[in-house]
Amino acid sequence: MKKVLAIMLAALPLLAAAQTKIKETAVPRSVLLALEKTYDAYKVRTWYQAPGQYIAEVVIDGQNGRAYFTAGGDWQYSTFPVKVEECPTLMNTYFVNNYPGYRIKSIDYVEEMNGDNYYRMMIIKKGIAERDCELVFDTRGKLMKSNAPDPDAVKRDYYTRRSPDMTDEKVNEQGGTSSSRLSRRPTPVVDEPQLEQFAPSDEIEAAFKKQMGKRITAGPEWVERNHEYAVAYFSNAQKVKMEAVFDLGTNQPVMTGKVLAKDRYNSGILKYLAEKFAGEKYKIEKMVVYEYNSKFRDPATGKKPKPYTYVVVSQKVKGTNQKKFIRMEFNNSGQFTNLLAQPLDEKDVQ
Repeated sequence: MKKVLAIMLAALPLLAAAQTKIKETAVPRSVLLALEKTYDAYKVRTWYQAPGQYIAEVVIDGQNGRAYFTAGGDWQYSTFPVKVEECPTLMNTYFVNNYPGYRIKSIDYVEEMNGDNYYRMMIIKKGIAERDCELVFDTRGKLMKSNAPDPDAVKRDYYTRRSPDMTDEKVNEQGGTSSSRLSRRPTPVVDEPQLEQFAPSDEIEAAFKKQMGKRITAGPEWVERNHEYAVAYFSNAQKVKMEAVFDLGTNQPVMTGKVLAKDRYNSGILKYLAEKFAGEKYKIEKMVVYEYNSKFRDPATGKKPKPYTYVVVSQKVKGTNQKKFIRMEFNNSGQFTNLLAQPLDEKDVQ
């Protein structure tokens, strides 16, 4: 099993880049028969060919997936995308506790020819041109293999960047390097940020003034976000709280966020939260709709990203006066898409 996992970790990203769409008539009969033997009921959407491999994009039991076969007609494995909320709690907790500053890019449930099944989580550090990392969990949510950076180093770097004067001992208190804390949830911290004095570049200030002009009634208050972005918190002419995000590298606008009033909350998101926290007390701290600048393009795809909604939910930690914060992203239709481990910046909870 370990050998197979090691091969997959190295091979899957390469295969994804080398796939070519083909017609079913170009697929060897041995591969078609192998698919019939592997699954009783299926529907093929598309066939792809990669070096020494054929890939069927299929629908099985109403679920979309991909089945991989050798050129000789042997089934290798199949992958099925799954949502975060469908994964074992242990698996999601491991990500949240160990990879602050990262986001979940995708999760697949993998079925292998030898009967081994597991979850494959792809994560990526927030920022431009960061590499994908892979975490492999068993069906109970226990980590089996990873090519991601060491969690201790990730947390040490993250908390040091947020508070440059933190000592190693203080980093440990935040869930860092102490081996005795690795299997425990980091101590919740009340989100009462001490704002640093941050001044954006003249180029960013000029871009903000050009974008907003005199259409503001309060602010802007500038905050640095993850050493990658400058964020202006302000109120527009209608006194609606807004957030404007600029890239520190290019000095160009990235996106604008509108903080929703309670009576404007997305009904689909409210329903999701009610089901997720059924029987528990929780509070929606903020709900923000982000829309990308008209000229901004995703460096990876060259396309303008779609709008999304960012939500911060708080819960009181039992036996204390502290709160824990859960940060989530939803697409423009109100469907859950991503779980975030840490605040976006010092003014994240308003």
